[in-house]
Amino acid sequence: MYLKGLSDSVAKTNTIMTPTHSETPATAIPSSTPALPLPNSRLVSLDVLRGVAVLGALFISVWIFGGFSNNQQNGLLLKSKGYDYRLFGTVDLLLNGKMRALISLVFGAGMVIYFFSHVKKDQSKAGDYFTRRYMWLMLLGLVNALVFLWTGDMLFHLGVMGILLFPFVRMSKKGLLIAALVTTLIYCGKFYWDFADDRKKYNKFLLVQAAEKKITEKAKKDSIDNIGRKDTSARVMKDSLGKDLKKDSLAVKKDTLTKEQKRDKGAWEGIVNQMKFDPKKDEGERKSVRKNSYGRLWNHFLPTLQSKEAQWTYQKGIWDFASMILLGMALFKMGFFSPGFSRRNYWLLALAGISLGLLLGWFRLHYNQITLQDYGKYIERHWVPYNFFFPLERAFTALGYAGFILVIIGSNALNRFWRGLAAAGQMALTNYLLQSIICTLVFTGFGLGNYGRFSQTLLYLTVLEISLVLVVFSVLWLRHYRYGPAEWLWRCLIYRRWLPNKLDAGGEASATATVIS
Repeated sequence: MYLKGLSDSVAKTNTIMTPTHSETPATAIPSSTPALPLPNSRLVSLDVLRGVAVLGALFISVWIFGGFSNNQQNGLLLKSKGYDYRLFGTVDLLLNGKMRALISLVFGAGMVIYFFSHVKKDQSKAGDYFTRRYMWLMLLGLVNALVFLWTGDMLFHLGVMGILLFPFVRMSKKGLLIAALVTTLIYCGKFYWDFADDRKKYNKFLLVQAAEKKITEKAKKDSIDNIGRKDTSARVMKDSLGKDLKKDSLAVKKDTLTKEQKRDKGAWEGIVNQMKFDPKKDEGERKSVRKNSYGRLWNHFLPTLQSKEAQWTYQKGIWDFASMILLGMALFKMGFFSPGFSRRNYWLLALAGISLGLLLGWFRLHYNQITLQDYGKYIERHWVPYNFFFPLERAFTALGYAGFILVIIGSNALNRFWRGLAAAGQMALTNYLLQSIICTLVFTGFGLGNYGRFSQTLLYLTVLEISLVLVVFSVLWLRHYRYGPAEWLWRCLIYRRWLPNKLDAGGEASATATVIS
């Protein structure tokens, strides 16, 4: 039976627990709502996917943690050869944005599970629990950002989306699929909007260039005319100090750019300068992060944190997360994460999703290189930005990864490996916060000060070491406790009471289980 062997093995070996009736409301769905494929215990498939996503996301997050800057990445793309270029391209193609999409996918499924697990017990309080759950998640995200200094935090955004998308939980799977498609297209449109703004700036820059050319040509013509004049009094004037002033059209008429033209020129040159690779550009940032104390680092990161948690959230973050969360809800209601889903369909989704995702990823990286080489020429020759299809790229790839992982799990291959990832996924919140703590200590001046010191290969090896430690920690912890430390605290805050966490002496789970994903 699909996942049964793995699920039983997980429960036996790692003692992966679910809360009892005394701890949380029982799982059930009111008769007035459509039947949903809610299992009798935790969906191991969701735990595995969550574990893969959280650990895999660190391979991209470590770029920020470790000081592998956009400037360095642009340098590799401009170079377009060598080991580091190929390594960066491979990691970017396979993981960049895809793990965040996979996290959002599972998060959406978890929203449906959580809400309907509370409806039957007390429908009047289900919405209250639901809202509290994501408000506390927002607070944990702020702690992760402002205390642990992680500028790429996702918890705050997931909490925001959990509240905003609450009305969609009861929507039909067809409606959710349409909503996911619409939000994905809007997300694509956001990239086009930015590109259209750049096009306007480039066109204004061309007008400024034409004006500068006319000014230069006029200045040369006037200078030649002045030299040809024989009237010395017209060419030389005496000021009050008796100094000679050569008459020139620019000096007399002051032919120059207006303030608006200078602003238009500076706007485009600022965009181009951000794309240029400068080997010395990151030196100041590296010194600041390596040597500063915690207090100074907090002040240093605060503007970036504010921009990420506020400006980015409402410009692109809403569409980034909403598109995949809505898709996750729809997939759950279609039975995608449950035993009844066809293995053949898993294979089709895996092959089609990964193939399309990689193709769109190649398109993005290829045209990103052309953009960096000459952005003006790219704008003249292309009507869409290089990242226009990125929302589709990550959606296809994440869906393909999910299908591939679930079909492999269903074959009962590599069970020990999946058990470890399931444990890491069950403690995903704890592990995500631990990633921030560990990386802050490893890379910043508050800890070991390795920011910008590690090569790209060493960064990924560090991620593998951290992931291994977190998997082992998760497996050992769940032998003695029902939830990870952060998950337990989160539940206590949601239900406003002290919930038991430590297992009994025999390490046996309660026979009556509920689903709280």
